[in-house]
Amino acid sequence: MKTAIFALVFACLVAVACAYANHELIEQINNDARSTWTAGANPYFADKSLDEIKSILGYRKTSRVQLPPLILPVPEDLPVNFTSADQWTKCPTMSLIWNQAECGSCWAFGAVESFTDRYCVVSGQTENPTFSPQYMVSCDMDADGCQGGEASIAWNFIQSAGLPTNSCQPYTIPTCPPDQQPCLNFKPTPRCVRSECTGEGTWQTYKTSKIYSVSGNQGGALMQTELSTNGPFEACFTVYEDFVHYTSGVYVHRSGSALGGHCVRIVGWGEENDTPYWLVANSWTTYWGDNGYFKILRGRNECGIESDCVAGIPAFN
Repeated sequence: MKTAIFALVFACLVAVACAYANHELIEQINNDARSTWTAGANPYFADKSLDEIKSILGYRKTSRVQLPPLILPVPEDLPVNFTSADQWTKCPTMSLIWNQAECGSCWAFGAVESFTDRYCVVSGQTENPTFSPQYMVSCDMDADGCQGGEASIAWNFIQSAGLPTNSCQPYTIPTCPPDQQPCLNFKPTPRCVRSECTGEGTWQTYKTSKIYSVSGNQGGALMQTELSTNGPFEACFTVYEDFVHYTSGVYVHRSGSALGGHCVRIVGWGEENDTPYWLVANSWTTYWGDNGYFKILRGRNECGIESDCVAGIPAFN
């Protein structure tokens, strides 16, 4: 686990004042009495241009893989607040914020993170593997590596090819190339290495027994049921310029143009000041947002967050 994925300190990190920031937009949001969230400059985007930020938004919807929904009966007593890490305390990965680094690999991270969490949920073990996003990014030929992919393709790859552990194939894409200061865009997809470890351990792959879409109908109640039953799942949505500046609160798009698509991992839900939200883990380190997390309006398909959700059930031989 001591890899670039979980690196929380990196060479190109600078003061918040140096981070990309549209100060006019930030002021507009923070002075809006209707706003349910607070905007600011995020150090994760230190020395990045808006074009470089767009390059890590790797959700490219192609609809090449269509997945049927798995509909679970909605319980009558869904709690007001739910967090996966509190529900499955034996699964430490549920509290991790991953790092996709200088690569449009969010489509892979949302899937691999969720699959890692779900494996722990169903394994019944105290020690569980963390899976390799590197292998998916490099070897899923139905996607475009660091240039993008989509959730259904990512989960289809897990089901068909399987994933090795992260210790076997660690993530090698840097957040900032050590010989380039300030950070410049760096996103070549690493070469695919099949059937052998580039790190530690022996080669073994893990798959799903089924994959499916998660319906956002019934005001998100089906998503809540899936989350509380089987664990975190992947969701993809449209990123607008104001989202780049999120720091706390319940995000609702207020201003700025669309920058691209992004995939993440939904880990909980709740209410804040009577505003319902999804709790979401991003893959931009803890130097973005609310220590790596964000809350987004629940039940209204805000920015499409409830329209492309995918999950799967880990297989055990």
